[in-house]
Amino acid sequence: MHLTRAVRAGLPFIAVAVALALALSDWPLGWRVWVEHPYIAAFVGGGALLFVAGAVVDAHIRRREAHRWHGLGFVAAGEFASIQYDTGIAMAALIGIDDGYRLRSDVEFHLAIARGRASDLLRSAGEKLAINPGEVDDEFLTSRLTVLVADDAWRRSCSQTLRVARGHLVDAVSRWTGTFAILNDDEHFNRIARTVAIMDLITALHMSLVAIGPSAGADDIDATGFSSFATQWQELLRSVKTELDYWNTRRRVHTRVELPSLLREPPADRDLLPVER
Repeated sequence: MHLTRAVRAGLPFIAVAVALALALSDWPLGWRVWVEHPYIAAFVGGGALLFVAGAVVDAHIRRREAHRWHGLGFVAAGEFASIQYDTGIAMAALIGIDDGYRLRSDVEFHLAIARGRASDLLRSAGEKLAINPGEVDDEFLTSRLTVLVADDAWRRSCSQTLRVARGHLVDAVSRWTGTFAILNDDEHFNRIARTVAIMDLITALHMSLVAIGPSAGADDIDATGFSSFATQWQELLRSVKTELDYWNTRRRVHTRVELPSLLREPPADRDLLPVER
């Protein structure tokens, strides 16, 4: 497919090269062959002219289609970036990182329960709730999940939150896969497979939560099952960040849109206004 696209892009140059080659092909023969065989010359010349005209028309149509669908590609990139960003916010809130950002009502219906439960459990376990971005690593995630996964209420709300997030990804994939296929947009069409992989990871997380069981306590959780769950969580978080970065770079031409971080940053001194009494 990439080879076909490259050939189509070079058709005008190939057509001109063929026309020049035919015109110069008579030179080694003393400029006699085409003059002595006018029918063959007219046939070959007509074919070359048709080839050149077709190449020029094809290049014009491709440029017009690219310009027409530029806005559509911008909308698609914006939707995928927004969904991946919301998924990352939800995953952070599920492990007790609350920056005050609230998501769509269908997500918040389950996420609010998990967020509040995570806050209570982590506070009871002596975990600090104020986290710096540099502290969020695999060890940190495993430590928090160890506390949270033993709670039945958190597991139920977490599972439902992830399922709703997966539903949003399913809607986006269903909406844009056919569009990219029709436009022959191979790059974005193949990139959607990464989003499908994220959907599969969410399904695997849900199955791991179900396998832990509704009455599992901290001492009853299988170490192998929890290790698999923690690994899946870390892989999902990395995949979401990777896809967010990819789609975010395609929301503007020649510029990158920086979405706010998952954690709230203190205002700079220059942003503080003096208060007059």
